[in-house]
Parts: sequence; C-alpha cells; structure tokens
Amino acid sequence: MIPFFKTTITGNEQKYLQTLLEAEDGLAGKEYLSKSEKWFNENHGLKNFYLTKSCTHSLELAALLLNLQPGDEVIMPSYAFVSCANAIALRGATCVFVDVHPDSMNIDESQIEAAITPHTKAILTLNYAGVACNYEVILPIAKKYGLSVIEDNAHGIGAKYKGRFLGTFGDISTFSFDHLKNVTCVQGGGMAINNPTLFERFYVTYEFGTNRRAFFKGDGDRYEWKGLGSNFPLSELSAAMLLPQLEVVKDINAHFINSWNLYSEKLSDLATEGTIKLPLTSEDFEHNGHCFFIKTKSAEERTSLIHFLESKGIQAQFHYTPLHSSEFGRRVGRFVGQDNTSWEGKTILRLPLFYGITASEVETVTEKISEFYLK
Repeated sequence: MIPFFKTTITGNEQKYLQTLLEAEDGLAGKEYLSKSEKWFNENHGLKNFYLTKSCTHSLELAALLLNLQPGDEVIMPSYAFVSCANAIALRGATCVFVDVHPDSMNIDESQIEAAITPHTKAILTLNYAGVACNYEVILPIAKKYGLSVIEDNAHGIGAKYKGRFLGTFGDISTFSFDHLKNVTCVQGGGMAINNPTLFERFYVTYEFGTNRRAFFKGDGDRYEWKGLGSNFPLSELSAAMLLPQLEVVKDINAHFINSWNLYSEKLSDLATEGTIKLPLTSEDFEHNGHCFFIKTKSAEERTSLIHFLESKGIQAQFHYTPLHSSEFGRRVGRFVGQDNTSWEGKTILRLPLFYGITASEVETVTEKISEFYLK
C-alpha cells in the first residue's frame, strides 16, 4: 500500500518532548512556544508571529481582529477549505465567493473588483498547494478600495512569491501545522500580524479578551475583561513537537519538492499528449511541494482512476468541494465569476506525497497512472 499521506516525523521530536516532560513544571512553561515563534520572526521574514491551536483558530481570530459585523462582506476563493468561510460566517458577515484560476486553483484576481461593493471589508486569499496568489495585482486592489487582506498560508510554509516568503503579504497571514502539512505538530496553527495598527486589538483578543499581557507588564492596576476573545495560544506540548521540525524545514521541503519534481517529470508525456493536466510552474514563485495534483478530463474519469489506483494499492484523493455550491454556502454567501471552479474541482486528483515517500513509490504511482490510460 502506498498511502496518500504520512504525518511528518523527523526523529528529533521525541528528544524535545522528553526534555519537556522531564522539566519541572515544563508543561506550564513557554520555552518551546517562544523559541518556535522566534524562529518564524528570524527565518520567515516576519516581525510579529504567534502560534495558535489551529489555522482555523487563526482565521477566526483574524475575523475578530477586523471586527467583522453582519452586513459586511469578505471576498474569497470558492475553492478553499471550509474554515475560511466559517470564520466569516461566524461573525454574521457575507462570504463573496470568487472563481479560481484553472492552472493554480488560486483566486482569480481579475474577478475581484467585480465582487467589491460598499459593504466589502476584506479580501481573503489562499495560497493553494503552496503556490502564491498574484499579490502584485491583489494588494494594489486592496489598497485602492481600503480593504484588509487575510492571507491563508496554510499550505505555504517556506514558499515564496518573487523572492518574498508567503505569509508576509496579508495584513493578517495564517499558517497550519496539522497532520497533513509539510511541518506539523499534529494540530496547530499560527498567524502573522503584518499590519501594526492591529497590534493593540490583537493582544486583547488573543488572550481571552483580557488585558492579561499589559497587566503582567505592569500596565494597569487590574486584570480584567476588555472585549471579545478566546483561548488561542498553542500548548507548550505541541510547540515542543513543532520546533524540531522548524529547525530542519529546508530539508523537509526539499524532500517534498524533489518528489513533486519527479511526479512532474514522469507524467510529462501524458500531459504533452493532452491526456492529463499538470500543476502550474512559474519563475514568479517558489512552491514548497506541499501537494501534487493532476487534472483529468471529467469527474467520471477521475473516479475511475481513483478506483483503479486503489486496486493497485495506491491511495489518491480529490480535494475541496467548491464552497459556493454547498447548501450552506448558498445561505451565507454569493458567487462571482463564470464558475470555472465547479468544473475544475471535479477533475483535480491529488497523488500520494509525504515526507519519506521514496522515488520508487513515486515511480510506481506514475507507472500505474500510465497503465490506466493505456488500458
């Protein structure tokens, strides 16, 4: 069996976790939490990075920081994980779903201005598969209309756009370290506050809606409730698993990229023939190999290929169902575009890719895909 994914384990996690468990009151401390946050600020082009319990929490925190209200609207790609839309809908705001580029599955920036109304407050982008959105176009649009940008960089640790790290483009940028990501602590997330005007509100919201941080710094005579917030920080136990992976993230991503490149090489003939489509590549971005997918000619063909690969001991999976096509998506949002999203979403097939996958396993997958189309 070649599984679709295995959670990244480098071999150093046990040492860090054991050290934490043996330390007096180690679980209540913040050593690994602080070191992990410092790593991002020193190595990822960030200045104000904070760990959270999940990327979902980070997105919900972003919606709170922007003070979204009923009647407000947020533009986002329809091809995205449900957490993006939930974060907006939980505030009573409207999700404005926009079409995606067929080649990258990222938001189609040419459709954004048509989606803007007097009620629009923000643009939410998703760097799908670790590939950058076109921020050269998106950021000027946001500035022109006075909109905030929430950058969902769940897939993009270590990836870049025109030499600049993803996660630095949004007013708020979010990260994921769940069990399916290149770097993981099984369940965790993070966020970068790249707009300094959001700092004061962030500190209150991040820590239960209180003035906890200011109080312990001696600013204020009492510790009290100041506004809406929740318990967002990541646990020290999770941070102790995350840090050793951050320290070797270049090696982890290199393994993903090498496997990604091998897939692309071995499937190039089928793509040249027009049998399948391969992911976008460009000199404008450096992806991190997070996800390799192909596009089939129809939903039916994709289903047949999934079953064929399964019969050969290979797990392959489709990805998101477009948010605007869901029952709840129609209730809390509206759609803008020609709807390339629905068709593309029905033809995308993700292939096995994980830290530790061997060249032999990648070649087996590609051989079986070729066998499917030759039969």
